[in-house]
Amino acid sequence: MLTKTNLYKILFLTTFWICAILLYIFLEMGIETLVANLHGLKDYEYNLGRILLIGLSATVVGSLLIGGFEVLFFSRALSKIPFGVSLIIKAAFYLVSIFFFTSFATQISYSYIVDKPLFHHEVLSRLSVYLRSPKLWAVTLYWGVMIMAAVFILQVSEKFGRGVMLNFILGKYHRPKVEDRIFMFLDLTSSTAYAEKLGHIKYSKLLQDCFYDLTEAASSCGAQIYQYVGDEVVLTWSKQQGLKNGNCIKMFFKFAETLNRKGEHYKKEFGMIPEFKTGIHLGEVTVVEVGELKKELAYHGDALNTTARIRSSCNEFNKKLLVSADLLSLLADIDRSYKVESIGVCKLKGKKNVIALFSVE
Repeated sequence: MLTKTNLYKILFLTTFWICAILLYIFLEMGIETLVANLHGLKDYEYNLGRILLIGLSATVVGSLLIGGFEVLFFSRALSKIPFGVSLIIKAAFYLVSIFFFTSFATQISYSYIVDKPLFHHEVLSRLSVYLRSPKLWAVTLYWGVMIMAAVFILQVSEKFGRGVMLNFILGKYHRPKVEDRIFMFLDLTSSTAYAEKLGHIKYSKLLQDCFYDLTEAASSCGAQIYQYVGDEVVLTWSKQQGLKNGNCIKMFFKFAETLNRKGEHYKKEFGMIPEFKTGIHLGEVTVVEVGELKKELAYHGDALNTTARIRSSCNEFNKKLLVSADLLSLLADIDRSYKVESIGVCKLKGKKNVIALFSVE
């Protein structure tokens, strides 16, 4: 599915590999010019314009195809197999792709040089020499490193969470910073009963499948997954991103739709369709980079504790989704898309101050 997030990933890969071809071309020009000068070849001239045109054209087409395949297929198809196996499959695919695109680009270049059609015997003869030369291996090695480097950066970025890696690099949260953020605590309903019924191995597989299916909804609604804590997930948005198009509310219902759409799978594997209870709240928190052996972003503030207490209140009021009045008041026209019901002013467990809560269905 070509979501905005997937499009950004493809554009990142394409941009990275465009920079790689530019680096390669200028390195090649410098090396070949130096060799020509050392051998006294005064008439040698590196046709930079032609090489740039062919190289950039082949790279853009190849990047869009390979990047699209990586983001739209590999990221989903290989996500549930061991990392080593997926690495071997990706390496084989990329090596074949590199060989095809570099060979075709070289064939186009030779066609320009001799001014003959692509499949003229003279062009094919030169291509045959190239395919047996050490240069092919050098090009393959270079592009193998560049492609895997880009994919590695993408995977590390996904490991940290969207936008988090860039914040680490820029040192945005090296010093504590205060922000208004929206938090969602998403918890599996009847988790204890499910754990006892399924056993810890199958129960862990249930959570693994649920959190895997959460990805699409979270990604499309701009959510950042902050933490997985047992059978609970903590998600967060910047205030602007969470309020935009009602993303913080929309995500819960998109996730529920995904679970229902895959209901047959869950019934077959676990004997039920999982449901989640959720609390959402907006508040001021301090964001800071913590840890030395394992770095991550940490959020500190009463907003998280309040959100957790709101989520716990779902059982008391028999509701799946509870939202604080502070947040609901900023969500324009929410009652046009959802059924909103006032729960009233409540005193949350462990909190001194009362808070007004609403259910959303």
